[in-house]
Amino acid sequence: MRTKIAILLLPILFFMSVPPDAVAVNKNDRTYDVIIVGAGIAGLTAAFSLTEYDLLLLEKEKQVGGRATSGQYQGISYARGTEYLGKPEAPLAGIISTLGLTLREIPAPADIIFHRGKMFPGDYGKARLMIDKSSLGEFNRFAEKILAAYEDYDDLPDTVLRGKLQRLDTITARQWFAENRFAPIYSELYNVTFRGLFGANIDEISALSALPELAFDFEGFERIDEDDDLAEEFTDDRNSTGMYSFDRGIAEIPLAIANHLGNRLRTGTMVTAVERTRDLFAVSCTQADNTRITYRAKAVILATPSAITLTIAGEALSVEQRKILASVSYAPYATIALFSEVPIFNQGFDLAVPDGLLFTDIYDATWIARHFKAKLTTQQTWVTLLYAAPVSYRNMALLTMPDQELMSTVRTQLDYILPGSSGFIKKWKITRFRYGYPVMTPGSYQRMTRLQAITDGGLYLAGDYLVYPTFGCCLIRPTCSRQGGRMV
Repeated sequence: MRTKIAILLLPILFFMSVPPDAVAVNKNDRTYDVIIVGAGIAGLTAAFSLTEYDLLLLEKEKQVGGRATSGQYQGISYARGTEYLGKPEAPLAGIISTLGLTLREIPAPADIIFHRGKMFPGDYGKARLMIDKSSLGEFNRFAEKILAAYEDYDDLPDTVLRGKLQRLDTITARQWFAENRFAPIYSELYNVTFRGLFGANIDEISALSALPELAFDFEGFERIDEDDDLAEEFTDDRNSTGMYSFDRGIAEIPLAIANHLGNRLRTGTMVTAVERTRDLFAVSCTQADNTRITYRAKAVILATPSAITLTIAGEALSVEQRKILASVSYAPYATIALFSEVPIFNQGFDLAVPDGLLFTDIYDATWIARHFKAKLTTQQTWVTLLYAAPVSYRNMALLTMPDQELMSTVRTQLDYILPGSSGFIKKWKITRFRYGYPVMTPGSYQRMTRLQAITDGGLYLAGDYLVYPTFGCCLIRPTCSRQGGRMV
């Protein structure tokens, strides 16, 4: 499994920089160059990239990070949202370096698949399973078909929807699998992956949105001529896993950026309206003590889910922008942290379970710490994280299901995968995310490329409803340069 956040995620970010000449209307009425709404990873990375300007970042919660958040249990950090990253690229790599964060590559085996009572560890295990259920020739054809399609793919603003890419945006992932007549094992395994990545199933997401994840699994792939060459092609135990995190989880990034921003960040401040006032924007807020205040800015970046963006800034957006944002659907998800005195699962970092269960993955939340911190090798406290995703993005049961009912289901299904393990649970913590994933249904790329093209006029959109979710940012300046980091 890769992105969870979905989430992730983490998101592609679009915004236009503003002139650096800050002005004050009068002694009691300061005008900022830019105000950013939302201190999830999109808003934080936007603020980090614009620190040469007079800016203000507003966040309604007391903590920053959005879905990139962590918890603490008896001195052990564990993810409550996003679990890990792919190898950071610019500008995310630059942010990590500037902030002095220690990046940890997740030790192998990072991924394990549970299928019909057996464990298939690493990329080798996954390949072995697919070949056993189809053939070596079909496995090669699957990999080569994906990589051939991915050659023309890129994230916005470079994506040009034409030819094969345009068609992939109009069909579902299920249709793509069916048209290419792949054996059932391929769609079976990736349906679980898509639920975990996007909160939507193989019949709901577009084939184009599935393509980056499929290609990630086969990066650097070379055709395998004989079955005996399989182990040489996939050697997780010796090579890089390509999966990264930090000692305190992904939350180290937003927390470090927040510290870097200092008093430019205001938490506990809920934005209630963004309005155009002649050449400026008025940003109305309610603070934690119920004090109301209005800030003014030359430009505003909205780094909020589309539904919230429409609620607070609908009047400042164009009719077309509102129509596109209203078409974005979100899927929920939840994480369930299980605390125990003995390990529930410790054979790898991530165990992908069969389709049809409440959760799609079981994580050993102590996996990284036990490999890099000697004092944890003999610890008696374990944290196991279950990642719960809906069977369909339209299903909101994860948000409304009572905790005890959810845990009853978890215990039953956990024992199905790891017999007797539910008896080890001493305590648990459930974290729910209403806006877990922006769902890339067929046609989403066409809508989002149009949204990017019409985003201007001082009011800019940042967030993961802008094409494929990544944990990084895309800076659109007058020179129109792009750099992006991928969340996996």
